[in-house]
Amino acid sequence: MVHTLINILYNRIVYFFGFLRSVFWRLFLKKMGRNVDIMKSVKIMSPQKVEIGHYVLLNDGVIIGGQKGVSIGNYVMLSYNVNLVSENHAYQNPLLPIKKQGYFGGPIVIDDDVWIGANAVILPNVTIGKGAIVGANAVVTNNVAPYSIVGGIPAKHIKYRFGKTLRTKAIKATFS
Repeated sequence: MVHTLINILYNRIVYFFGFLRSVFWRLFLKKMGRNVDIMKSVKIMSPQKVEIGHYVLLNDGVIIGGQKGVSIGNYVMLSYNVNLVSENHAYQNPLLPIKKQGYFGGPIVIDDDVWIGANAVILPNVTIGKGAIVGANAVVTNNVAPYSIVGGIPAKHIKYRFGKTLRTKAIKATFS
């Protein structure tokens, strides 16, 4: 019983500090919805170009590189150490050091009801469809279809969460 009480108290403290971090980030983000939990060690670059929906969890160590724009939908969970990279180093000119070639990139869009597993990396110009699951350690270089499960390096489609009939119904559901 004492163990249960300590566990409950610990969780309330952790989420209270997550709430305080969300109050802080709300001042800088382009948009932020209700009930966003931002755990410790979360880094957000160019927060003025980042939009976060309602009921979102950014777990410990998440890095959001918002330089080219990042949009996160409602009911999204980003697990430990997820990295959203909207801008990367240019490297096409062999006559210049990479460090001097500037940057390229594009926006990242994460639709509603998405779960991104620990240590996953989402690269520029990627849209993660509604209800998708990205496996731990995946590197996502292409768009992810709604309600699909992807994993690997580079991330590949593994399967859909539901059959086609249920996916058609689910895509019409709204999460706000």
